[in-house]
Amino acid sequence: MGYRKIRRSPETLGLILAKSMKRLGFEKRLKGEAAILNWEKVVGPRIASKARAFKFVESKLLVEVENPSWRNELLFMKEKIIGELNKSINSRLIKDIVFVSKAGETSKFGHRS
Repeated sequence: MGYRKIRRSPETLGLILAKSMKRLGFEKRLKGEAAILNWEKVVGPRIASKARAFKFVESKLLVEVENPSWRNELLFMKEKIIGELNKSINSRLIKDIVFVSKAGETSKFGHRS
């Protein structure tokens, strides 16, 4: 019995890295960080001056807001922001945005803003 050679087409380094990152669980983290970096571009400078994305945890983006009034305003825009952020990272990774105020309110994640 002889061995048959299995012919594979060559893969680019980028493709190999992408597959490895996905397999190791880094892809979600990187896309979450990309969403944080894209925050100002997605919401615009006016909102970004009042609200800052600072952490991505379990498909949730945590956003610190200047005050409860801004938090309420952003709650009305949340679904649209989620859609635009997901579009900016070419994924449906973000399922929710949790707004926490700078006034020291503790979020359900136990973080203080």
